[in-house]
Amino acid sequence: KTDERSVKAYQRIVEEGHTLAMHSYSHKYDEIYESKEAFARDLNSLQEYLYETTGVWPRIYRFPGGSSNTVSKVDMQELIEYLTDIGITYFDWNVASGDAVSRTLPAETIVNNCLSGIEKQKESVILMHDASNKGTTIEALPQIIEAIQEQGDAELLPITDETVPVQHIAAPEKQ
Repeated sequence: KTDERSVKAYQRIVEEGHTLAMHSYSHKYDEIYESKEAFARDLNSLQEYLYETTGVWPRIYRFPGGSSNTVSKVDMQELIEYLTDIGITYFDWNVASGDAVSRTLPAETIVNNCLSGIEKQKESVILMHDASNKGTTIEALPQIIEAIQEQGDAELLPITDETVPVQHIAAPEKQ
């Protein structure tokens, strides 16, 4: 997004030392996944925009719909190899908050989905959305963080170049 609120959020992410990762410039699946070239255009637009906005050249990506999406007209392995070739690591998730559905979920449901998913994983990457219609996700987040911190043996960490990626389709080894 290019609105002022989003720009301030991108800048705040960087200023506070969090990981600025990419998802999509347009988020229009039918355009992004039309061809490898269309995917590359969307990615390049986003990467350049974020660099101009924050001074950071992001190297981490999440596919719209995940690498296991069923809408891409391009073989996802081809897009995964493209990302690998240009030095971008992609992440999927192994815990879903459930907030990707069109109806609004109660915050309690989102908390329960996340905490029950975390229990099943050694290391978790949680899929959550922060769109304007996802207020209950934002409401649930402090409760999720508090519950994780109370576990004592759990740690909240940023995704970095050293993080072992959660991937639905494994990326080729970097050369």
